[in-house]
Amino acid sequence: MKHNEKAAAPWPILARLWVCLLVLAILILRFPASVTAQNHDQLDPTLEKARARAQQFFEEFGTLRYEEDISQQKIKGDSKVEYKQEIVYDSILRMRFDDGVLRVDEQRLLEKKPPHVESRPLLETYGFSGLAMILHPHYESSFSFTRLTDDTWQGVRLARYAFEQIPEKPAPGLYQMVAADRPVILTGIAWIEAGTGAIHRISAEVGSNIADMGLKAIRAELVFGPIPLRDEKEPQWLPISATVDLETPRQHWRNVHRFTDYRKYRVDVRLVETQKP
Repeated sequence: MKHNEKAAAPWPILARLWVCLLVLAILILRFPASVTAQNHDQLDPTLEKARARAQQFFEEFGTLRYEEDISQQKIKGDSKVEYKQEIVYDSILRMRFDDGVLRVDEQRLLEKKPPHVESRPLLETYGFSGLAMILHPHYESSFSFTRLTDDTWQGVRLARYAFEQIPEKPAPGLYQMVAADRPVILTGIAWIEAGTGAIHRISAEVGSNIADMGLKAIRAELVFGPIPLRDEKEPQWLPISATVDLETPRQHWRNVHRFTDYRKYRVDVRLVETQKP
């Protein structure tokens, strides 16, 4: 993520936000549990199913193209939108491990630009589909999971897990935020369907130790759903929306990503025989 460079001069605090946003391309969450929790070990069957799903997601998501509709919003103190712009991309998100570090590359082709390009400060956010990687087997030893009380969401009863990154362990998107000796600790809550391991929702927030960087809060929520694909017998469980909020003591921005029109990514290669002179 990065801040719109045009507005850097009249907004001094946003120069610091640019650094923070850039390193938070994949954001993961911290929510305090308000109910009695019960610790579960790594052999929890629901978590094992969810890890298998995350492995499948990692292997297959890079073969898909999708339409990404982004609403970039500036929020007023009364929670209403002060100004916004919407833009649509044809996107591909590729993930790979490079020396044990997750690399995320989202490629976008502009499909629809706003009629008026907003010159006031807005956020640029990307890569949030990779939030599901907290459940990838590669990071199994990097997070502790605590089973909370079950929850019903959109008519489905779901197992709810609070997760917290173990200090000094690798994690998706784990970057050091300003000082090289102060990494971001990732924590959060995941809603998982116990029978299938399908991840329905992940809500995320950066830890509270960000006030000295001019930030009040950074939150993200990723929602998944069943998506039918051409020539596939069963729908795939894929991201359908991501909402990102960033607040300073005086400002609030929100980006809403909506993912639609999933289809298999294809590369057509044509060999053309040239005529010899």
